[in-house]
This record gives sequence, C-alpha cells and structure tokens, in this order.
Amino acid sequence: MSDFFIARQPIFDQNLKLFAYELLFRNSNTGAAPQDLDDDLATAQVLSISEEVGLEELVGDRPAFINLPRRFLSEPELLPFEPDNVVLEVLEHVEIDDAVIEGMQVLGQRGYTLALDDFVYDSRFDAALEHVAIVKLEIPDIAPENWNAEISRLKDLGVKVLAEKVETNEEFETLKDLGCDYFQGYFFAKPKVVTGKRLAANKLAVMQLMSQINNPETDIESLSELVSRDVAISVRAMNYANSPAAGLSRRIESIREAVIYIGRETIRRWVTLLIMARLDDKPGELITMTLVRARFLELMAEEASQEGIDAFFTVGLFSVLDALMDSPLEEVLETLALPDDLRDALCKHEGIKGECLELAKALERGELSGFEAFEIEPPKVAELHQIATLWADETLDGMASS
Repeated sequence: MSDFFIARQPIFDQNLKLFAYELLFRNSNTGAAPQDLDDDLATAQVLSISEEVGLEELVGDRPAFINLPRRFLSEPELLPFEPDNVVLEVLEHVEIDDAVIEGMQVLGQRGYTLALDDFVYDSRFDAALEHVAIVKLEIPDIAPENWNAEISRLKDLGVKVLAEKVETNEEFETLKDLGCDYFQGYFFAKPKVVTGKRLAANKLAVMQLMSQINNPETDIESLSELVSRDVAISVRAMNYANSPAAGLSRRIESIREAVIYIGRETIRRWVTLLIMARLDDKPGELITMTLVRARFLELMAEEASQEGIDAFFTVGLFSVLDALMDSPLEEVLETLALPDDLRDALCKHEGIKGECLELAKALERGELSGFEAFEIEPPKVAELHQIATLWADETLDGMASS
C-alpha cells in the first residue's frame, strides 16, 4: 500500500452536499498521474488497493467513481466489487464499438451505474448514451456560451449531468441554474466573495471565540469558561471527553476537568473544529479537507521529529478560514493573534510549515512528490496522507455521533 497513492476528489450535489468521491491512482515515485502507466493497469491498481484497504475505508458510505478503460468493459468479470457503491466511468478515449456497447449493456444488467467521462457531444456516443446514467462535462473544454446547449441536450436524454473542473463559485451557480446535477472541482474551497466585504457580525463573533481559545496566553480557567458559555459546544466537548476516543479511565464531570485530563491542546482543537462545523452554510467536505490538512501536517512534523507539531496542525486547521468565512485570508487572520511564522505559512506558503501546506494542497489535486525539506520519500508521504484521510473521516463520525 505504501508504494502507491490513491487520491479521492469530492463530488457534490446542487445543495453542496457530498454525493460521492472519485478515486484516482497515482504512482508515488513519479509525483503525479503516471505517464508510463496505461489505463488498464491504473484501473487495476485502484481496484486492487480499494479491495485490499476496503472501499468503505476510502469513501465511507458514498459511491466511488472509478475510471473504466476498454479492457474492463469487454471483460466485466474482472470487477471485484458489487454494484451498489460504485459508478464506473467510461474513459473519453475509449472507442465506442459493438464490443464496448455489449460490455456496457452487461454491466448495466448486473446493476452497475455507468458514466461517460470528459464528454463533448459526438454522434458516435449515441449508442453509449442509452446505457449511462451520468455524463461528466469537462467545463474548461467547453466555451461558456455553449454550456446551455450541451447541458440541455443531455437533460433531454434523461441522464444526470456532472460538471467537472468547476473552479469558481460563479461557475457553480451558473451551471446549477442551467440544470447540472453534480459538481466536481475546487470551487467549494474558495470564498464566494474575496473583496469588498467585511466579516458578518455572527462570523466575527465566531472568529473572536476561536482567537481566544487559540491564544496561548488563555489560562485553563479562562478556557473552561469560554467553552462553558456555549451550551452546544460544551455538551459535545463533554461527550468527546467521555468517549472511548479520549482514552480516559474515569468519567469527566466538568469542562475544567476535561481541559486538565485530556490536555489543553486536544480540547483547543476539538472546540475549534466544533465551532467551524457550526458554520452550516458550508459543505461538510470543507471541514473534512481541513481535518486532513491539519492531521497530515502534524504527521509530517512527527515523522521529521520537528518541535512544535501543534503549530503544524494549526496551520492546516486555519488554511481554509477564507472559504469558511467568505473573506480574504489576510483579513480573517487579523482577528487572530498568530505568530508571524504561522501567518507567513498561511498567506505566503513560506517557511517549513508553508511548504508542508503547499504539499497538502498538491495532494488534494492528486499530485504527489517527495518532501525535500524533511527528506521524506513519496511512498511515506502517500502513507501519511492516507492515515490523515482515514483519521479525518473517523473524527467527523465521532463529532456527528456526539
């Protein structure tokens, strides 16, 4: 498993609720999509790793979109999964001939959901369209003035339309109005408005609370009081303190006890995450990405025996505050008392923490390389990122259950 890296990219519905993940194979020794690995082998690796690790471990209860080259269409018995939780994407360069159509028909009869990838209409796809439920439009390859015609044509055929590589909120809103059902891209991780806007009063209050909780000069008594002021946060923090995840042998009866027994840093992190999670106008995947980044930076620091690993976690945690608050990051950070090195890492990707953050963002795009500053080889980087991803999923499950 450590020799390979599977990237997962979220897919959202019109309400920005997480719908599915696309799984992408990456060769950790090359740093990105392998140029010398053919589609059959890449898909075989995704299937093999997913089967070994467990599809549920990678995507939870969400569907997994998996690329399907020609061989797997003509030999559907090679697929190791039941059809319930996968969407099979027919790659754009697959030649649509009788053998492929027959394979699509067989897969459909077995209950698999099929999609066409990177679609731009051509009459050669007519026969294939009869067997697919979802069509993916690669938005940058289609002129905006043609979006409506392409989407309308597909909607008339009764298929769902997935817009991929959507990069801005404006694109998302336009494509949603035109009838797209699903969306893939980094629009969800960017603020809707980044200029000419101050923080709303309610969000400013959230930031002020976060600032106080994350201020190293806030003592235990003050921290306990801050948490106790918010009933919902204090109840969930107490639930966590008394959960098996906390690992304590005695029952915690107060917030002050929780801070003492569990530790200031753990409480600080959890309360910060709970505050972020209450911004319910944001997609849950944004919180997931936040957790993955934070834990990944922390794991990298631990692997390299760095001092102050909590600061690495904080950089990952705060790296999406602009998207959460719909304001420029520099403006948001003005409300937080952060050391200069953390501010430079967040705003400029400077210093060792900033380089770690840049690497985390690259991994989200499915790009992987070694981290020269820590001399960590790509396979280990991939392993740490996978550990962080699983930890984030488990953490969110714990937050939901508490």
